[in-house]
Amino acid sequence: MFEANDINVKFPVTTEEHKYLADTIKNTHATLREETQKYGPEIAWNRHISRKDVLQKYAFSMQKLATTYWMESDLITKSSTYSRIEWIKFQCKEYFLNGGRQKYDTREQDIKLKIDTNIVETEGATNCNTGEYKENQPSESFDNDFPKLGQKILLLDVGSCYNPFQGLDMFEVTAIDLNGIPDRVLCCDFLNVQIGKEKLFSNDKQEILQLPENCFHVVVFSLFLEYLPCPEQRYICCKKAYELLQAGGILFIISPDSKHVGANAKIMKSWKYVLSKLGFMRIKYEKLRHIHCIIFRKCRFKDVAARWANLQKLSQNDLYSHDTSIYIPQDFRNECNKIEEQDKKEYDNNEVMSMFNELPFE
Repeated sequence: MFEANDINVKFPVTTEEHKYLADTIKNTHATLREETQKYGPEIAWNRHISRKDVLQKYAFSMQKLATTYWMESDLITKSSTYSRIEWIKFQCKEYFLNGGRQKYDTREQDIKLKIDTNIVETEGATNCNTGEYKENQPSESFDNDFPKLGQKILLLDVGSCYNPFQGLDMFEVTAIDLNGIPDRVLCCDFLNVQIGKEKLFSNDKQEILQLPENCFHVVVFSLFLEYLPCPEQRYICCKKAYELLQAGGILFIISPDSKHVGANAKIMKSWKYVLSKLGFMRIKYEKLRHIHCIIFRKCRFKDVAARWANLQKLSQNDLYSHDTSIYIPQDFRNECNKIEEQDKKEYDNNEVMSMFNELPFE
């Protein structure tokens, strides 16, 4: 675990610590986005991951904010669902241990049967010599012991920072981040990591070079997609999550947003649309005080996932015109309109809590 002196920082008063941590997060994202506009996403990303001191400082700041200030706020509000970690833990219990997965297995089977029946009826209407039809049943059997009895839930935490799921008995955690922490977080550039048949490590076992396909029950993107400065990069990461999950596995996307639930509703709908095309079904959505909490299930049948997207009548705008782009509100902001007075702003406890929800920056 990091300490403040690991990055040679001293805080004279608490409000100065708040300000320093928040500015570190915001400035890191601002620099990455500016360089993406200047050099392009690939060059900007390579420049970013080469700055080990910046990555370490960012990880320390995020850990400090999450484990001190946001945790204090959770205690004050006495709401376990406000904590993103507690929310994910609760939803995993409901899905894997309390019948949630079986419910969606059944729903997916029903939708698949309707799709296949409709195809048969359509073909029959155009060909009178087809004869009698046999009832279509999904060809793939569903495993009712998923995960297996006594097996821990295999969870991949992407952009973990400090491995908040470590020590929870229900999970076997693989925590990865650009900044590794020995015995807690493995170093890994998820955007560029290879996917194959097995895990491959560096010689010192501190870095993951390859992740195993169809392996994990859960993939977590907690405040991760906003880190990536380019819509195509976000889609690449969602596609990798799909490849890494077992059929019926779930992807958590926790996204910051301090505005009311309808403010970015179109963007949330565009995520559902793009990920449906990819093979995910959105099975849970909650807008908590400062965050969107979403669960996508990797469907066993891709046409079941795509059915919702294919039924939509959507206007042709930037959100839906590209099936391989995941947009966030910051993509539509003018980088030149930054508020120069931000450094003069006083940071009280409520504002510091909001920093998490304003990533990359307001």
